[in-house]
Amino acid sequence: MRAILLAAGIGKRLKPLTDITPKSLIRVGDKTVLERMLDSLIGVGIKDIYVVVGHLKEKIKKNVGRKYSGIQVHYIFNRDYKRGSVLSVWAARRYFDDDMLLMDSDVIFENKILDRLVNSKNENCLLMDKDYGKTGEEMKIAALNKRVVQIARDITVRYDEVGEGVGFLKLSKNYHKELLTVLEGTIADDEDSDYEVALDKLVKRIPVGFEEATGFKWTEIDFKDDIEKAKALNL
Repeated sequence: MRAILLAAGIGKRLKPLTDITPKSLIRVGDKTVLERMLDSLIGVGIKDIYVVVGHLKEKIKKNVGRKYSGIQVHYIFNRDYKRGSVLSVWAARRYFDDDMLLMDSDVIFENKILDRLVNSKNENCLLMDKDYGKTGEEMKIAALNKRVVQIARDITVRYDEVGEGVGFLKLSKNYHKELLTVLEGTIADDEDSDYEVALDKLVKRIPVGFEEATGFKWTEIDFKDDIEKAKALNL
C-alpha cells in the first residue's frame, strides 16, 4: 500500500504563520505534524510514501529529507499549489497504480485511527467522527446502509449516519480509473475546487464504506486555535 500526503497548500487561514512555515511543519510537542504522520504510516507498515509539495517546498524537503527513519520519501511538485487542492491530487496521478491512502497532511491523530482505516474490510474506506462540532467548516461524510453517499459541508441527500471526515481515504487500485475520471471532470469544471468535490463524485460511482473515528483523539489544523487544541490532545 502507498501513501500520498497532500502538503502543497499555502495555509491561508493560518497566515502570517504559514508565510514562513508550511502548515505540515507546524510543531506540536517535539515533532512536526508531518513527522507525526510519517511515524504513524511507518508504524502500520506503509513504507511507500509520496508527499505532494508546493508552498515552501524546500523547507519540507529539508525538514524530512529523502529518507525518514530509514524509509525513502518521494516528493511530487504541484506547480499550481496556489489553486484548488484537486490539482495536488491530480499531480500525483501517475502513482495511483497501487492500493493507496490519500491523506491531508494537517491532521494530528492517535495511531489507532490509521490502523482502523488500513485494516478495514472495506477496500475503499473513509473515516467518520460522529461526535463533531457544528461550526459549518466541517467536511461531512453521509452514509446510507453503511455506504458513503455524499462528501460535502452541506449534506443534501438521504442518509442514516453522518459525521465529520478525518481527511483520509483508502482506495483500492481497482478503482484508479474512476478516480482519474472524477478528477478530470472536476478540474474541467473548476481548477480552484477542493479535492473533496472530486471524492464526492467518486462515492457516487464506486462503493466506499467507512470506519468510525468517534471517540478517538484527532484534530485538523486549520486555524490558530487548532494548534493549541492539537497540543492539548497530548499525543
